Amino acid sequence: MRTFVVATCLIIAGCDSELAQNQVFEGTKLDCPSPAVAQFEPWGKAGTQQICKIKHGPFEAWESGYLHLKGEYENGKEAGVWIWYGKDGNVERTVDYSGR
Repeated sequence: MRTFVVATCLIIAGCDSELAQNQVFEGTKLDCPSPAVAQFEPWGKAGTQQICKIKHGPFEAWESGYLHLKGEYENGKEAGVWIWYGKDGNVERTVDYSGR
């Protein structure tokens, strides 16, 4: 029983340490030049990376198995017509960013 308690304490202490390290990492933010934004992404088998990205090109967002939003970015900004869809596939909203 004592071995189990010691092993459990070591596992919990290790998890707390890893959680603290992740919170420090996720609390830092890269100073990306405009229009780039800092993003966290998976890295390696179980790691995380933070990189500067510029959104450019087609964009789609899927939620609960359906297309929810479709549009395009140009150098980090929304461009052209963006369309929001409902679960039934019908257009719920459109916004035209061409005049920006």
